[in-house]
Amino acid sequence: MAGKHNPADRPRRSRLLRYATLLIAVPSLTAACGNTALVASGTDAGAAAHSVTTKAHPVAASDRQVAVVSASFVSPSQGWLLAVPPCARNAKPCRTLLLRRTTDGGRTWADMPAPAAPFASSEARGDAVSSILFTSPRDGWAFGPGLWQTRDGGATWRRVSIPGGPVLDMAAGNGRVLAATGRCTSPGEDCRLAVYTSRTGSAAWRPIPAATARGVEAPSLVVAGDTGYLASLPHSGNAVMLAGPVNGSAPWRPIGNNPCTHPSSIAVAAAAGGSLFIGCGSEPGAGQQLKTAYLSRNYGRTWRRVANPPSSGYISSASMTRGGTIFLSGGRMDIYISRNRGRTWQTSPSLKSAAGLAGAGFDLVATATSNTTGYATQWGVYRHQLWLTDDGGRRWTPVTIR
Repeated sequence: MAGKHNPADRPRRSRLLRYATLLIAVPSLTAACGNTALVASGTDAGAAAHSVTTKAHPVAASDRQVAVVSASFVSPSQGWLLAVPPCARNAKPCRTLLLRRTTDGGRTWADMPAPAAPFASSEARGDAVSSILFTSPRDGWAFGPGLWQTRDGGATWRRVSIPGGPVLDMAAGNGRVLAATGRCTSPGEDCRLAVYTSRTGSAAWRPIPAATARGVEAPSLVVAGDTGYLASLPHSGNAVMLAGPVNGSAPWRPIGNNPCTHPSSIAVAAAAGGSLFIGCGSEPGAGQQLKTAYLSRNYGRTWRRVANPPSSGYISSASMTRGGTIFLSGGRMDIYISRNRGRTWQTSPSLKSAAGLAGAGFDLVATATSNTTGYATQWGVYRHQLWLTDDGGRRWTPVTIR
């Protein structure tokens, strides 16, 4: 599928990085954010945000750059991103969210109103968010663990409720939106989750029969055409993989012949026409992880093994296009790129500096928006770039976000 213009194609995050956006290497996100910060009170669906006044601090020109935490594209040209402001100089946490919009493929960005929610740090309230998903030029969601909706392209936002607890992941396609909700004993671990479906632009959710799991970690949703997939890591045994109609018209069923046996991390991506990719990572150590990869062309009924990705780093996310381009990302690693459905893997020399930072812990995650275009973000409050490619990942150009 074509990345964010099919929103289900955004990177998948395994238990190693599933909550990277929640715990985004923020050693001191602090309040150099202006005079007013929005702070939510309460955790129930009716809780409203209220404003508190904070002391304004001088901000140097270089500090006006913002840190990207999540992005979503509905086409190769049109997208949105969530960011946090330059807050590293002060002592008190700053969780103010910022929203930006592009109409030229990410080369320039305009300011938009953000949801009146705090950024989801390790002390996140119930209405806090860490991720963004747009399903059309008008309809979008900010989520994780709270849920906010816009129906006018991000001009206004409202908080909405959904059954089942905090929102753990979302995906969309074929005029539907999926949400995995559940509660975990700790972030990303031992979740009891269910999947709900809604029409794009609606906030009326209903559960999908049999799209449930218990005792799992890091749930991940993807959509290709009218089929939805749920992948998750159990505490032992094979990865949990379910599939079924995205509209919930029939119960979801386990994918047979699951090739991932006892993985420590997984990365899953789907594309229209029934293609399904899965990367399986063994127990990591010293920045290395033995990785295997598999491709199905028939919705996961049968699999063939493709080339092993390089051993450096820990895989956690994948993005695949219908034409066969795959971006494989994770922790402490470069972006591994295949333009032939996994037969070979390459990296890009233009990402040398970003890959070096990734090896030091500033994780680099890529998403395809078409067979040739895509973007990558680098976690960490001191990184302010969005990396863009228009040649299938051969060369990437950094754009500084302000």
